[in-house]
Amino acid sequence: MPLQRIRSVTIALCVAIGVLLIPLGLTLRDLHRDPSLSGWWRLAALLAAMGGVGVALQRQRAIRAALAERQRLEEERHASDAMFAGILAIAADAVVTIDESHKIIHFNKGAEEIFGWRAPEIMGQPLSILLPERFRARHGAFVDEFGRGAEAARRMGHRREVAGRRRDGSEFPAEASISKLDLPGGRRVFTAVVRDITERRRAQENERFLADTSARLSASLGFEETLQTIAECAAPALADVCFVDVIEGAHFVRRAAVASPNGTAAAMKILAEQVLTWDSPFPVVDVIRRGKAEMIPDVDDSWLEAHEEDPEILSQWRQLRVRSMLVVPLAVGERSSGAITLLELEGRSRFGPDVRDLAEKFASHASLALENARLYREARRATEGRDQVLGVVSHDLRNPLSAIAMCASALREDTQIAEVERETLITTIIESTEWMNRLIQDLLDVATIETGRLSLERGRESAPALVSRAIRMFDVEAAQRRVSLVEQLPAALPMLAVDASRIVQVLGNLLRNALKFTPDGGRIVVGAELRAGAVVFFVRDNGPGVPLADQPRVFDRYWHSRRTANKRGTGLGLSIAKGIVEAHGGRMWLESTPGQGATFYFSIPGEALVSVSSSVEGARSA
Repeated sequence: MPLQRIRSVTIALCVAIGVLLIPLGLTLRDLHRDPSLSGWWRLAALLAAMGGVGVALQRQRAIRAALAERQRLEEERHASDAMFAGILAIAADAVVTIDESHKIIHFNKGAEEIFGWRAPEIMGQPLSILLPERFRARHGAFVDEFGRGAEAARRMGHRREVAGRRRDGSEFPAEASISKLDLPGGRRVFTAVVRDITERRRAQENERFLADTSARLSASLGFEETLQTIAECAAPALADVCFVDVIEGAHFVRRAAVASPNGTAAAMKILAEQVLTWDSPFPVVDVIRRGKAEMIPDVDDSWLEAHEEDPEILSQWRQLRVRSMLVVPLAVGERSSGAITLLELEGRSRFGPDVRDLAEKFASHASLALENARLYREARRATEGRDQVLGVVSHDLRNPLSAIAMCASALREDTQIAEVERETLITTIIESTEWMNRLIQDLLDVATIETGRLSLERGRESAPALVSRAIRMFDVEAAQRRVSLVEQLPAALPMLAVDASRIVQVLGNLLRNALKFTPDGGRIVVGAELRAGAVVFFVRDNGPGVPLADQPRVFDRYWHSRRTANKRGTGLGLSIAKGIVEAHGGRMWLESTPGQGATFYFSIPGEALVSVSSSVEGARSA
């Protein structure tokens, strides 16, 4: 608007100059005709007027240029303000400006997204509304102290970690820098740049967690210790409850850890003892097969009923009150060896993407630690097996060889030996040979079982017939020692799909072990029964029993009990028997009270059953 007025005045002055040229021309003409004094005065006045108009025109031009420059600067300032406002609008950081009374006078878009307030709602509010209660008084004093100091700003490099408070009351970690600006009129404003560092803090905590767990996992190469450490590291860092299931041969082994045991200890104890199979409907099996994590965001009663068949186990899951579940595979390369099951109980938030990502990274670290422990265990077993085989060869084979050599030497040197003594020497040679053959066969069976190459020729077999075959093998030895061999069988047992010779071998090993520790005139009971869809065989003796300290080791290879035995064995029988049973998909265990004998059990699972309607008599006649 001022420029338009200047332009109008300039035009008017130019017109005035043009108008003055007319009387100037007339005056010059009159002076040319009659150079009178009055004519000269008129000429002077006209020239003076024209000069004044010219000066005014020049000043108008200068004013116009000044106004144009001011307008240009104003436009540049507006453009700069718009650019600054645009930068603040798109900035991810919160930019908050307050006055000397700590009232908010500027609140950018980044601040709206971080704090959850809209700018019109927060303008004029005290800055303390954006701070947790415990920081408000201290922060106000800090701003006042900063205002009194000579420092104009504390820049990004001098940021302090603080905490912010969102509109919903939640807190978040933040970094903040502050500056002050003195405005005309003595006013002062403070501007804070706040950055939400929740993600960065979480990333740092996750890295610290992975580093700590890696250190704990690498502290031991023991397989059992590593399994338990994996479970304990995952709870409570990742979840309230953690189960670790790993594949051991044809079976699953489970370890558990719980972060909040209140009210869940009984359920956890039962669930930790649950043994999965490849036919279990639980997602752990599918995760191991596929090698991919699975998330169940809502674990409700219908889901539990669809994934758990055992009513007792189902009731324990209900008592645990699981809210959500995350199952992550334990895999090295393309091979999955187990899975980690993480559970969030009621009252806790569900698993988010960040927890799932961290869980998969943790599972990767745990898989490597578990594989190292497995390889170390196998290396130790190989070394121990070599040493044990050397011990067996050097000791147990030397005894029968020495007996054969002595008997053969006696037969060669004394040609006039009596017939009875000659028969005794020959019997000793034959028995020593049989002992060596059995020992060699045991070593071969152990090697076959250890490498997982034990072949089974399954057929339709009767449990009572298998028991009878095993007992007949020891009738003579038992009779010589007056030991009673008793069959204890129910009226009906289902037929089995098993390798008959191998099951008889298992029963024979158990009977041989029982005869070793049963005193003369004792009693051994051999039988079978139906339990929860499986046929359970047992061999019970009335010997001294197995000390509690020895019971965890009875199935170890080459292990010999300190109990008084009638004769020493190879220490392989029970280990071979356990391997054969596990190859059939069953399991073997011991129940013994010291001083009251021992009972060895082994089960043949339901999938090996042929039918459920066979009688003992029918089976024997078959």
